[in-house]
Amino acid sequence: MNLATLWEKKMRIKTNRISRHLVLVVADIFFSFLSIFLASYIATESMSEVFAHLPALSVLVAFQILVLWLAKVYAIRLKDSSLELALRGQAALTFSGFVILIVLLLYTRDVSQAARFFIPYYLGVSVSILGYRILYRMALTYHFNRNNEEGYPRTLVYGAGEIGVQLAHSYFKRKLPYYVLGFIDDDPLKRGTLIQGLPVLGSLEDIDGILREKGIQALIIAITDLKAENLQIALKSAKDSGAQVHIVPSIFEMERYHKESLDLRSINYDDFLGRTPVSVDRIPIDAMVRDRCVLVTGAGGSIGNEICTQLLDYGPKKLLLLDIDETELHDLSLRLHGYTQEFSDRIMPIVCNVRDSKKLDDIFAAYKPELVLHAAAYKHVPMMEYYPEEAVRTNILGTYNVFSAAVAHKARRCILISSDKAVNPTNVMGATKRVAEQIASTLSTPETEIVCVRFGNVLGSRGSMLPLFMEQIRLGLPITVTDRRIIRYFMTISEAVSLVFLAGAIAKGGEVMVLEMGEPVNIYQFAERLIQYYGDERSKIVVTGLRPGEKLYEEKLSNKDTTIPTDNPKVFKAKVNGDLNGHKQLLEAFLHKTAEGRQAMSPAETVEMLKALVPEYRASAAV
Repeated sequence: MNLATLWEKKMRIKTNRISRHLVLVVADIFFSFLSIFLASYIATESMSEVFAHLPALSVLVAFQILVLWLAKVYAIRLKDSSLELALRGQAALTFSGFVILIVLLLYTRDVSQAARFFIPYYLGVSVSILGYRILYRMALTYHFNRNNEEGYPRTLVYGAGEIGVQLAHSYFKRKLPYYVLGFIDDDPLKRGTLIQGLPVLGSLEDIDGILREKGIQALIIAITDLKAENLQIALKSAKDSGAQVHIVPSIFEMERYHKESLDLRSINYDDFLGRTPVSVDRIPIDAMVRDRCVLVTGAGGSIGNEICTQLLDYGPKKLLLLDIDETELHDLSLRLHGYTQEFSDRIMPIVCNVRDSKKLDDIFAAYKPELVLHAAAYKHVPMMEYYPEEAVRTNILGTYNVFSAAVAHKARRCILISSDKAVNPTNVMGATKRVAEQIASTLSTPETEIVCVRFGNVLGSRGSMLPLFMEQIRLGLPITVTDRRIIRYFMTISEAVSLVFLAGAIAKGGEVMVLEMGEPVNIYQFAERLIQYYGDERSKIVVTGLRPGEKLYEEKLSNKDTTIPTDNPKVFKAKVNGDLNGHKQLLEAFLHKTAEGRQAMSPAETVEMLKALVPEYRASAAV
């Protein structure tokens, strides 16, 4: 769009605004004089007094219009007017009326005569000036003829709270492509009431009958903190009746992606976990990231990918994307550049293995990153049970290389992405993550603060079970669950990364932060929910038995740990016992042998080293 077009558009908007203000001013002047004539007739049964004092009365009307203008009554669009218009308008009319009353008393010196004129005038001008605005709003938004001329789906809204009211407003403004017949709500006091003219037909217990009796074709879920069991009931009822289901964005989606309640979407599998409100204070994160050079290791992975995406919201001076997978790195860099280029001064992809200490040192020397987020790691639990030496080289040696380079080149802060599997580990991956935490604690200095952030499983991450479940349902294959009792904690990737930023920003060097992952989820029951909503007659669940290194239950903190709450209810500080004291020689020997490029340790020797470094580690039979 060229400058001439932009100027023309700007002038057109300005002209429309001035025209709208003039129409309202003229209408208010008309109703003011109408009220003057009415008040004069009531007071004197004659109009002669009005014409005799017309210049003075015109000054009073002009003063009244000026007060309305200063109160910004004309700045409120009629179709958006609400209680604010009534309050501002009435306050302005009361103030100007008080001044007019004083003028009348000074002029007439007769309280009775002034009152006989002022009272009907004040009532008349209040009713007329505010009244025509209210009537216009009602005529524009509240359509008394509710015929479904557009053929929109007959719709029931679950949730008659603030979000539901917003949807009702949009429905009456014809901005919602649904024919809304009413609400259901969990609050029994709302039953039988009207929300913006729409009835609350019942509660969740009544949903089956309401869907059937009203012929509902669409169900909108308008609750941002809905419990998983309530969502499951609503989804099952909707599926049984053939109604489509749409849901409003979560609070986190609204804040993170600047969505509105009208941005309805279909159900995702992460909605089945329930919706716990997640809100993040952006101020400490902004202070940590803005105008700094930031390095992200493991940038090509699902978590690293989301880290890089969210970092751009905080305005880093330079973002370094480091990964060994050149394909994932290329795709990420291209997406972050808006598919216009692959490299730039601000976003630089770097192909590098974190095992390569020399190259890491060269990268730190060249770019001088001030903030490092270390997400590069092997995370697949059963695979690492068979190849523990690979997990050790990447998760331990790689972490040591990254943080050693950061300390040597005086990076300001490093954040290790850790795991709840580091707590009382029963697998190689968890044990290596625990050693990585110990390395972070040992290498942290006042100049380079290194902090760790633990969290559980993230939904949709590469290699996680839930995308696998969806693929199995799509192909008509059985869903494979390792045990009926298996419990996991889950959080969406975007929510987890935002909380990682916050935890990393508020933590001090050497500390381990823990994310509150919500309520534990029974995987077997979760699979049943997925089948009920997405499955067909081919879908079933097969129990395969626990895999090597897999726990039935995952802990958030080890028995030796205690947690300290922070200002955010989703972030806790862990007081972790144990560091590398007493094990430094063993670790240094391992690092030295690995650096020589030889197969320094067998898998069995590697596991024995992990047991020495992490006494609480209990190895599985696979290794």
